Amino acid sequence: MMELRLVRYFLAVIDHGSITRAAAHLSVAQPSLSRQMRQLEAELGGHLFERSATGVRLTLSGERFAGMARDLISRAEAAQTAMAVMAAGHAMPFAVVAPATTVADVVAPFLATTGPDSPAITVREELPSNVFPALLAGQADLAISSGPPPTGMISLPLVRFAVWAYVPQGHRMAHRRQVAVPQLVEEPLIVLGRSHGTRQLFDQAVADAGLGYRVAFETDTPQIAQALAASGRGVAIVSDDPRYGLHRIAIEVDGDPLRIPLFAAWNATSYAAESIAPRATALAAFCAARPGASAPRRAVITA
Repeated sequence: MMELRLVRYFLAVIDHGSITRAAAHLSVAQPSLSRQMRQLEAELGGHLFERSATGVRLTLSGERFAGMARDLISRAEAAQTAMAVMAAGHAMPFAVVAPATTVADVVAPFLATTGPDSPAITVREELPSNVFPALLAGQADLAISSGPPPTGMISLPLVRFAVWAYVPQGHRMAHRRQVAVPQLVEEPLIVLGRSHGTRQLFDQAVADAGLGYRVAFETDTPQIAQALAASGRGVAIVSDDPRYGLHRIAIEVDGDPLRIPLFAAWNATSYAAESIAPRATALAAFCAARPGASAPRRAVITA
């Protein structure tokens, strides 16, 4: 049976670029570490390294195993943390991954409403395009982002948040409560990067209308988009809460507000599944009560 110790040593060799440097970092004799790496290769049935006088380089098999090795260690550390928390008499903890805006405007406010007896939650920020892959890679127990969620997971539609056009108070549209896409695209726009669901949804609405728009600025940070709008650089298209005294305007498509769906997704076989499901349901209720939110169109689904 493969030992996690050998897996940790393997990752140390990768991270330090040579067995000698890894041995120094691990406080292990270099000949001993070399023998253990050969033992790991024998157990796996293939060469992991190409060795030379200047160090080691991963073989194709080694590159493939590296991702598995990091996943194994991540899961082992999560299990150790979970057991330590439960041994202290607390509820089963779990890890959440979400975009930075979702963490700031949804996850953190929700956590502030929970009590000390609620399951412990750790939170990790990722770009929207990396959220569900992080869940699939075992780097989190619960993922929250715009859809579609990954197949093979339980998913819960949380809410549909409005996408807003943000302008400073002195802007010519600052008196408006809604704006149609054809009027909005006449303005210089501050948009998020193409990996963001908000940007993808807005781009689709513009394309469906047979229109285009001028990008004044593009950023991966919604707060920066609002800051640029506050400085008079253009109209920010984001879904997060207002900042910097900006006025928000609902974006209309065929008479309806443009909304982006937010999903929670988790693995039914996760050790924390029993803790995740009720927390996700409570989060959906919390989201539904937020400004600019509307109820999701679907119930829990299993793909």
